[in-house]
Amino acid sequence: MNGWFDQQVLLAFDGARWGLVPAAWAVFAAAAAVLGACVGSFLNVCIYRIPLDQSVVRPRSHCMSCGALIPWYHNLPVVSYFVLRGRCARCGARFSFRYAAVEALVALLFVAVFCAFPPAGASAPLGIVPVSLGGAEGAVPSLRPLGAIPVRWLFVSGLVIGTFVDFDHYFLPDSVTIGGMAAGLVCSLLVPEIQPLLVFVHAAPDGPVTAIRFAEAHSRWAALALSAAGLAAGFGGLQAVRAAGTRFFRRIGHIGPEEEAMGFGDVKLLGAIGAFFGPLGALVTVVLGAVAGVLVAVPLLLAGRRTLLSRIPFGPYLSLGALLWLLWGRRLVLAYLLFAPPWRVAL
Repeated sequence: MNGWFDQQVLLAFDGARWGLVPAAWAVFAAAAAVLGACVGSFLNVCIYRIPLDQSVVRPRSHCMSCGALIPWYHNLPVVSYFVLRGRCARCGARFSFRYAAVEALVALLFVAVFCAFPPAGASAPLGIVPVSLGGAEGAVPSLRPLGAIPVRWLFVSGLVIGTFVDFDHYFLPDSVTIGGMAAGLVCSLLVPEIQPLLVFVHAAPDGPVTAIRFAEAHSRWAALALSAAGLAAGFGGLQAVRAAGTRFFRRIGHIGPEEEAMGFGDVKLLGAIGAFFGPLGALVTVVLGAVAGVLVAVPLLLAGRRTLLSRIPFGPYLSLGALLWLLWGRRLVLAYLLFAPPWRVAL
């Protein structure tokens, strides 16, 4: 019996050497969900108070109707909402279901990020992000350390704040956009693995491409350069589109002389996304965001709930595009490069 137990322990440690064993995946995923729900509770405070220019620390969480402070045991993420049936324990005022929804959403996103970016050598249990779409020669082990996961959690948290503030108030706070630019540069320098590099593998120096894969930036300064390039590409590229669109719509009379075709906050948000993901991430994000915006706007136009001149926030769609890039962008880019000319290769 002892020999069998010792063998299982050795196998477990051997599995942990290459990645996380299934039991460890479950424990870490549960911890990520709990942490995400707690962070989501704080993000609810940020979403409400930042547009009002209020402190997100003081005063403590309280009922907006009677002003009573909410004790910690009535402020458990997600759980307390259903236990209290969405009402204040003192005055019975109803709380918005969105508080619990945001907490659950952030918990889900934290788990998704953890599963998409496993520790060194581990394969993602959901197969969200492939390391390589090449043959055996092109396959490389994942080099994503656990330290990069909190950085991506920070990025996702910023997206959640920006999305709901933009939905409510039609603007993106500078703490998310400009703060995101600064955070992207600093995090890229400290954790260079967040910056991906697209690698074309050749059989010979002048030979054909035999594999296409992503690798993480191995140098802090290379990662910082990619971050700065992404910031410039995202900010400058969308600002150019914004300026051209403004001139066009002013010329045809669809907007007034003092109006803009796109909010400047969207430009700054794409700059922040580029700072975290580099130029390629910024490009894919704006394409995916535009597609998502069209898929949502066209049905609303056909249903008569919007017109061509309706004000539609673009920030949430950019955030959705950034999230799609974070979780599935590498797969999309690799699939395109593998099957679309002129990069089509036989693997």
